[in-house]
Amino acid sequence: MDVINQLLLNMLIIITPVLLYQLFWGDRCHQIGAKINRRIIVILGSLIAVLCMVYPFRFSDGFLYDLRMVPLAACILYAGIVPSLWVAAVMICYRLFLGGSFTALSLSLVLTGILMVLIWRSKPYIVTGSRSRNVTAAAITGLLIGLLPAVSSCITFWWIGEPITMRIVGYFGLYSLITAFTLGMVVYVVEQIKLNSRQRNQSQQADKMNVLSDLAASFAHEIRNPLTVARGFVQIMKQPGIQDDKKALYTNMVLEEIDKAQSIVTDYLSFAKPHLEVIELVDAKQLIQQALSSIEPYAKLCRVDVETQLDDKLIISANRDKFVQCMIHLCKNGIEAMPSGGKLQIIGTVQNRSVCIDIIDHGVGMTPDEIRRLGTPFYSTRDKGTGLGMMVTYRVIQTIHGKIDVTSEVGKGTCFSLLIPTLHATSYH
Repeated sequence: MDVINQLLLNMLIIITPVLLYQLFWGDRCHQIGAKINRRIIVILGSLIAVLCMVYPFRFSDGFLYDLRMVPLAACILYAGIVPSLWVAAVMICYRLFLGGSFTALSLSLVLTGILMVLIWRSKPYIVTGSRSRNVTAAAITGLLIGLLPAVSSCITFWWIGEPITMRIVGYFGLYSLITAFTLGMVVYVVEQIKLNSRQRNQSQQADKMNVLSDLAASFAHEIRNPLTVARGFVQIMKQPGIQDDKKALYTNMVLEEIDKAQSIVTDYLSFAKPHLEVIELVDAKQLIQQALSSIEPYAKLCRVDVETQLDDKLIISANRDKFVQCMIHLCKNGIEAMPSGGKLQIIGTVQNRSVCIDIIDHGVGMTPDEIRRLGTPFYSTRDKGTGLGMMVTYRVIQTIHGKIDVTSEVGKGTCFSLLIPTLHATSYH
């Protein structure tokens, strides 16, 4: 029973670092560099091999057995020969530290060399095929790794006159099977990790292509609309007999459509590259008032009253123009959410060292699913909306280390809460 416990402990010692490597370094191999990655593998492989040698099992005095060759095999298969030689050197140094007879040390060194050659020759059959073939080949190699020391030990027992009982044969058979199972399991785990990584990369690439396709289609659609209108007015102006006042009217309409197209391009660029050219300490109260002065005529046209409750010194670090653009968009959304008119409230306070700005409307409201999709590409709750403004707003607020919380109820209204760190000590309440 002690033999089985020690072998199972060796299996646990081997498998756990493999999983830990994937957890901490597996997805960062391209970031940490090949040289550092090889060093990590050498350290882990050496540590695993030494730990296996620290917890061996024995049949008789001077005959210790463990699974040290499994981590060495994994290094040979997946890290290359140079890291494997370092791991083998650490194993040999620790074996010399343990001491023993010259014959036992020599036999250990010879077996290590033979097994390394065997694993290296088996590598093409383990790492180049399908997962099932690789695991099968690894298990067969592991069985040979276990049988070779077992056979050499039986020859040694016979040479020194120690009887080879069925108990010893059973132990050696169990040792060979567990070695085969452990190496097969290590290869299976590594191959599964590689498969998951490939599938994840393929999924990410597919998502990128889908987003690119949607972006191109949306951009073409949004640009085509104002250009089509502008082209129609230009064709009308080419007709003979058009009065000058109508030509002037059509010219203004053409310019308006071109301005719309330019605005769409600007929104796309702001979403793709939300660089805030000038970051400075600003008073959000003044910028909110500036945004409201721009949106006030539109609010009156929609029969919406705007009420403000703004504390003094709402100091934040932001770009003036981008922040005003965000406030205009959020206020405009609130106004459009009340097609029959109503009241739009803007409340600004300092809470827990953050500037909190609430934009509250009493309009149609949103469902939880609509709230979750806010700020995602090409999503808008309005029939004619593109979703670009909300994407830009979320992106800009995130860039200044803020966040947006949304609470809403269908038929009762919506509250957009902007939480932005305040950086001015005198603004704390």
